[in-house]
Amino acid sequence: MKNKVIIRTEIDPSCQIPEVIIRAKEKTAAVDQIIAAIERHAERERHKITAYQGSVMRLVSQRDIIRVYTETRKLIVCTHTGDYEVRCPLRELEEILDEDWFMRISRFEIVNLNMVSGFDFNLSGTIRVTFTDGSSTWVARRYVQSIKHRLTQQ
Repeated sequence: MKNKVIIRTEIDPSCQIPEVIIRAKEKTAAVDQIIAAIERHAERERHKITAYQGSVMRLVSQRDIIRVYTETRKLIVCTHTGDYEVRCPLRELEEILDEDWFMRISRFEIVNLNMVSGFDFNLSGTIRVTFTDGSSTWVARRYVQSIKHRLTQQ
């Protein structure tokens, strides 16, 4: 089994921060990919999104974001606990969001793939995205091919 990875967890109460050890016969592309994924995850965890609900500021974890979209020239972050305004451009926020979790579906919207419950491909050349909270949105036609490609790669 060429691509098999064994994962073992050891709980140690004296350990202050998590430690990851990768044991392999040699350094390969797969090992480099595992290292890169762990580094991306560790870096992204630190990037909470500063969002506002009126005059109240909140730090929103990327895990909690369902989708991000623009509405009347405002950038809105949707979570299960409510909608928040973000005071930066969508392109800037896209650079902060974890590329493994988030996917752009139009010029004005990015979705969290972990919050998607389904994609409906049955409608004439468009894709309807349904989220775990029951809400839904549509993929812009120019993004359909790239989304199909990304979904078949996972």
